[in-house]
Amino acid sequence: MKFHKVKAGSLQFAIMISAIIAVLLSVFIVLVHSHTLFAKKSDLLIETIQQTENILLAKSQDFSVKRDTIFSQIDTEIATSSKIHQSYWGMYGKTYVETKSKAKSFKKIALTSGWQKDEDRIGLYLQETNRPLIIVGNTKIEGKTFLPARGVRAGTISGNSYYGNKLVYGTILKSNETLPELPKQLTNYIASLQTLPLPVDDGRYINLKQGNTYTNSFTKPVKTVFDRGELDLLDVKLIGNILVRSDKKIKIAASTTLKDVILVAPEIEIETNTKGTFQAIATKRIIVGKNCELSYPSSLVILAEDTLEEVSNSTEKEHIFIDTDTTMKGIICYLQNKTNNRFEPQILLKENTTVEGFVYCQQQIELLGNIEGSVYTKGFITKQFGSVYQNHIYNGTISNVALINEYVGFPFENLDYKIVKWLY
Repeated sequence: MKFHKVKAGSLQFAIMISAIIAVLLSVFIVLVHSHTLFAKKSDLLIETIQQTENILLAKSQDFSVKRDTIFSQIDTEIATSSKIHQSYWGMYGKTYVETKSKAKSFKKIALTSGWQKDEDRIGLYLQETNRPLIIVGNTKIEGKTFLPARGVRAGTISGNSYYGNKLVYGTILKSNETLPELPKQLTNYIASLQTLPLPVDDGRYINLKQGNTYTNSFTKPVKTVFDRGELDLLDVKLIGNILVRSDKKIKIAASTTLKDVILVAPEIEIETNTKGTFQAIATKRIIVGKNCELSYPSSLVILAEDTLEEVSNSTEKEHIFIDTDTTMKGIICYLQNKTNNRFEPQILLKENTTVEGFVYCQQQIELLGNIEGSVYTKGFITKQFGSVYQNHIYNGTISNVALINEYVGFPFENLDYKIVKWLY
């Protein structure tokens, strides 16, 4: 038998190859383990995100019931818990959900409001005041309609009669002596915005400078823009969780961009050609200029004090005025139980205006434009050719059929609440 010597170089090469293979195997094992661990963490994160969204969707449906911060344990095995807080942001509900799973957490915030099926939606709800509704000109009412016992009639104003084929294009039902009520918690919240204490921390204020953009996330405390006098919003961008307040008046220039913010003042004036998505809440007047575009979900709200004094000066009358060629998508609301201004409209929509959404008025509306959605009002009025006509609609249209089925924005209780929009 012959023995062959193995050269040292060959042995070293074999050992090196074995070492390389061992290292590669080790790296492969670590890689597989890391990938498995990462996949588990990814699955956990995805599950946490999905749970957060599911909780928010579920809790938004019973928004009118709970508004406190709620803590709950979802899964004890993987230490998953959630925190839910419900409040208001203007005329819309706001639901905040934070879900934690081990070291991971995820937050979701959304605006919510009531939703109705097509067959449940009301085109017009006119409060019982022992007066019929008189329609004139090219007026059209379409959808389920609640009217006083004296019903609806065709009328004439200065030689202009009613030109429609039907008085109402839809089912007619009997209305009550009071309007369906908005949630008390909502109206209390709207009232509180006028007397809300100012922040103590200087870091919670925004000092505006022309040309600048200011953004605040809804996951952070609200920031405030405040002026004791008249506040002019000129060439600025305000986005997010921002409250703009004035003790007298806020004026919004067309050069200003507003997104998701709330404006609070006795008077609010929106300049011609303004575009944005915001909520304006006042106690006296809201004036919207011509050719404005207020996108969904906006709102215009007046909560006025009850008054038994007649006001002769038009600049002192409480009202929401929307000028011609303006489009508004969202909620218009005028709240005032008692007034002696029986010959003035509290909401005035001029010709070629379009409102898509929900209009609620505890007094009188002058409708010269179009409402695609639902109207709840105590009465109508129109001032034509030097005369005042009570409970008349002249060339105005109301149609809940024109409103998309997906519209969310009916702030009543006992409805199916859905997501208006996701916040950030």
